Amino acid sequence: MKTQRTISFCSLLLLTFTFLQAQVAKDINSVIITGKDSAWYAEQAKLWEKEVAENPQSERAWYNFFEANRYLKFWFQAYEEPCDSADFIINRMERAIPNTFTYHYCRYQLQQAAYNPHAEKALDYIPEEPEPGIVDGLLGYLWRSGKADGQGQRRELFDQLLQKQYEKGFYPNFALHYSYNQLEALPQNSIYIGYGDLDLFPKIMMQRALNIHQDKVIAVSSFLSIAAYADSLCQRLGIAPYRPEGMEKEIIMGDTAYETGFIEYLAQATKRPIYLEPSLGKLYKNLGEKLYREGLLLKYSPKPYDNVSASKTAIEHKYKFEYLGMPKFHHEVYWKGSEMQQVNYIVLLGSFIKTYKAEGNKARAEWLKKILQTSVENTRLPQETKNTYLKHLNQYDQ
Repeated sequence: MKTQRTISFCSLLLLTFTFLQAQVAKDINSVIITGKDSAWYAEQAKLWEKEVAENPQSERAWYNFFEANRYLKFWFQAYEEPCDSADFIINRMERAIPNTFTYHYCRYQLQQAAYNPHAEKALDYIPEEPEPGIVDGLLGYLWRSGKADGQGQRRELFDQLLQKQYEKGFYPNFALHYSYNQLEALPQNSIYIGYGDLDLFPKIMMQRALNIHQDKVIAVSSFLSIAAYADSLCQRLGIAPYRPEGMEKEIIMGDTAYETGFIEYLAQATKRPIYLEPSLGKLYKNLGEKLYREGLLLKYSPKPYDNVSASKTAIEHKYKFEYLGMPKFHHEVYWKGSEMQQVNYIVLLGSFIKTYKAEGNKARAEWLKKILQTSVENTRLPQETKNTYLKHLNQYDQ
């Protein structure tokens, strides 16, 4: 009986420890990094509210309280007015910690305009070692405002912040390899147009911090309809600003018709090859038949061309696949929501197994299949997810 009591007591201790673990306030990162659901962010919002109440001058507590609620509001659309509204929190923050980096940065997060006085203040108050997630937010502002491609202190700050991201190893290694492969296959002086953070930041970091592929121009699709950014991009490319006929109304960010016209203008005015992330194919439907799959990207081309041969050249001679089968030799930042990027190899290149087999090149088909299989197996994705993509891969080998 004594043993039974001991076991019961130990079980109670374990349950208590598990409960206490769940109640710990943790620094808030992007959903892309954490992979957490809305319930986790809601719990963290409550825990950080307690921290704010106990330490009303703590910038760290206010920042995490704000971020937890911001993700609930803008990512999950799950919050209740007014107690946990991000707007309501910022008003409380202004009373508690005015004229601080955290206050101005969080205020900017609620209205990410091309020019924002609070973002400018945050840049003036920037701490010596800001958190990498915050650095990404500041990089986004500098890029959006056109200052990343300009001259002067803000351009220098943009490069310095990217250097910090590199030194801290903020971007996952597999994401850097993937971005490198995309750029490696591009012709010289190409324009690359991307959308998400994981598409864009690793590439611009490689350019500015490592001096790799500096001939390429990295453009942000969602910024094309922002005048400050668009004009800065045109200036860098040595062409006149884009001013389409009949443009009488103010352009709204995310105006895909305007952005589509801008992309065609860039192609005509610069004569440079233009490549887009595959995810943008659905967004820019107006480009239709002018978008061709070429390896890991889409190429804009007004005329048909042999994109199959171009893709095979990239697969056989440009892409560096070795890393896909390498073990993880050291700990690094793991973005749970972004490792899905690695299955893009199967989605975008899997059909070339059939292409090689149809050409009678069985050895090359088997070589590619082995690479693509490894690209999924050597991830930390759930086994069920792996099985889904491996099943998809096998369809190309029938």
